Amino acid sequence: MSSSQTAPAVPGRTTRRRVLLTRTLIGTALAWLVLLAARPLLGGRVWWWVLIDLLPPLALVLVPLALLAAGAALTLRRPRGPLREGRWLTILAAVALIAAVPQSGLNPRALDGAEQPPPGALKVMSWDTLEWHQDNDPDHFHRYLKQHRADIYLLQEYMEIGNGEPVPVDDEDRLRASFPGYHFAVAGELLTMSRFPIEEQTVVETRLPEPATSWGDYWNIRVLRTDVDVDGTKVSLYNVHLPDLFYLGASPFSAEFYRIVADLDHRRTAVLKALRRDIESNDNPKVVAGVLNLVAGSGELRWLDGLTDAAHSSGSLYPVSFWVGKLQAWRLDWAFSATGAKTHRYRLTDPEGLSSHRAQEFFLSL
Repeated sequence: MSSSQTAPAVPGRTTRRRVLLTRTLIGTALAWLVLLAARPLLGGRVWWWVLIDLLPPLALVLVPLALLAAGAALTLRRPRGPLREGRWLTILAAVALIAAVPQSGLNPRALDGAEQPPPGALKVMSWDTLEWHQDNDPDHFHRYLKQHRADIYLLQEYMEIGNGEPVPVDDEDRLRASFPGYHFAVAGELLTMSRFPIEEQTVVETRLPEPATSWGDYWNIRVLRTDVDVDGTKVSLYNVHLPDLFYLGASPFSAEFYRIVADLDHRRTAVLKALRRDIESNDNPKVVAGVLNLVAGSGELRWLDGLTDAAHSSGSLYPVSFWVGKLQAWRLDWAFSATGAKTHRYRLTDPEGLSSHRAQEFFLSL
């Protein structure tokens, strides 16, 4: 070997670390793509997936964004050589980002502004009251309801907790005094109030195992349908409260916790199937609203395919309705319309400390 020749360069420790980091990030991007592909397929089909769905939907976008930024930085820093994997990272992160947006709860239509209601549109309010006004000021509670000035109220948790169990509540006298001329329908813990005559009220029947509680209707009545006469047009209102995703009263380190999660998942799916059957057999204009306890992008939302999400008429880029502590990251409350019913100017309003759920408010045209 002549003195003019040089030995091949040996990758330094820093380069090897960068390669390892890049390949780790590529593995993360691939895993994220698998997660995004699995969500619509496994949600509502295997009970344990609900625990994965507890991930805040916005994180589905934030992780690919971070990977995309890392891939761009690595590619720009050294476009050739051992770190060319940075280009692959950028590509995979971009694909994951595109796949994540529809599942993230982001509402790109908000960039056009909230859709304004036409003249004569009806105002609808749907709200999980969180055990009515138990532990709250009743005067404040009723003022909050009245200040929305809705034509139709779809209210959940018309109930209280007594001795650790849900029990019915009777606040009808005050409600009738606060909302003179309104028509009322009550089933289980669901209350519908309408300024328009209620022609018929029915409970959407669901075959569920009998729960171990003294008030079986709390568990068994999860959808109250009321058909109202709006100036000669029959409109079906579905007041919905699906079972929770999990139960905080049991430790996640216990078998009981996972048994309850599986049972709640079974009940939620059974109610969604019954709701879907009723919707498909109903030719009336329809509104479905309430606490669905489903997160954005969940596979369980397939039961509502064909219905229009009211949030499409919202001015919020990321509508969220529920929070834990100070974290607001989930939308568990939903509203949909179909068959000639159209929603406008959907928004989620501050519950003023009365509930952990924001109230849904929107306008309805027929």
